[in-house]
Amino acid sequence: MDLSAMMECLAHPLLLFLSVWGVTLALYLGGVLAGTFPSPHALTVGTLSLNLVTFPLGYLTWTLFKDLIPLDLDRDPKRDTSRLGTHTPRPDAKLLTPRRMQRALNITLVLGVIALLLMLYRIALIAGYSHIDFWELVQKPRVLRFHLVRYIESGASKTSLMTMLLSLTSGLFAIGFVFLGVFLRLDETIRKYAYLLGFLLVALTTCLLNLSRYDMTVSILYLILAYCVTSLSVHREQRRRLTRDLLLPMAAVVIIFIAVELLLRKSGSYGEAGSWRGVLFSFYWYLASPIAAFNDFLGSFQGDYGLGQKTFFPFYKWLYRLDLVPQPNISNYGEFVHIPYPANVYTYLRNFYEDFGLLGVALVPYALGWLTAAIKDRARRSFPFLNLYVFLLVPIFFSFYSYPLLSSQFYLQILFGFVFFRYELSHEHGPLYQR
Repeated sequence: MDLSAMMECLAHPLLLFLSVWGVTLALYLGGVLAGTFPSPHALTVGTLSLNLVTFPLGYLTWTLFKDLIPLDLDRDPKRDTSRLGTHTPRPDAKLLTPRRMQRALNITLVLGVIALLLMLYRIALIAGYSHIDFWELVQKPRVLRFHLVRYIESGASKTSLMTMLLSLTSGLFAIGFVFLGVFLRLDETIRKYAYLLGFLLVALTTCLLNLSRYDMTVSILYLILAYCVTSLSVHREQRRRLTRDLLLPMAAVVIIFIAVELLLRKSGSYGEAGSWRGVLFSFYWYLASPIAAFNDFLGSFQGDYGLGQKTFFPFYKWLYRLDLVPQPNISNYGEFVHIPYPANVYTYLRNFYEDFGLLGVALVPYALGWLTAAIKDRARRSFPFLNLYVFLLVPIFFSFYSYPLLSSQFYLQILFGFVFFRYELSHEHGPLYQR
């Protein structure tokens, strides 16, 4: 598969979904055949099969519905604008110019630095609560990770000022990575690499403070997905440039994965402490173990359905603050199971099944497939829809791993795109990037 085909796969919801689940299911079944994982229950096979059917069905439902309408506004902008799913820019729409792009990048980068300072302040609070010197805590990664997890878990159902400020600043910083993906693709000057280094430096520092690879991986994925969506029509002679633009972000993911692995010595959980074989097995475990953990969960689930608190947790948390519902019982990190090594992620299917049973497994992936198909064309012409599209592709990419929509930050990112960055990426008489 060449680079342009890979980019098209990443930017296409259905191809991305099938690729992610095809790879992880193959790795999981390989573990079953090797005796690493127990054989799947019949319910696990049925649930996974339902997921593999309903998401494509949702995507194809919209595609079929759209094609049944005879008008084609994309080819003739003078025709009737009543067709569903189209997007014709208003004559007075604000176009995304280089100046506006740089202003957005500057604002979101500054907010990323503020989020970083807030995280440092949070560590200082944790050090004070735990009666540990700040610098001593920072220099002991495993101790810091333990106290961070305990602090975050204790406030999972609360809406403190610190949590809200971190959600606001981190959400806007994440939007900066979407802007950066567009900027990398369309800007011809060296300044784009200066912005790239700045964003990666802040994200890398944040990742090391949190000792979590997930947030930085997601941020870089926003960048790569935005880059791919704006590069679908790339020509063969441009592929070398595309490789150069994406090489540093992808290398950053590999570096941070190895760095956190070495700091926390997670490979010791698999009997391979400090070895490269342990690092590689850790990577395999991240890909294959969530399905095995979900199989273990289905075997022990007692049928106490959450009726939405696991799927729509940020909204449920506010209902709890208003005393409208009981306190939610949820963990940001998940409980550990040993299959035979420790795992605490269960694919995104656990949240749907734990709330609504098989009905949730059928309806939520269907709705996700339908929504991504509905906004796919608009994402190439309007930044708020590009922002929304990229943030919906990320749960698809990580659907094999966990459900990322447990944080208010995700929903704030979508809201901020429509409120603060209502730019058009194209005009019916102009190119994608207006100069």
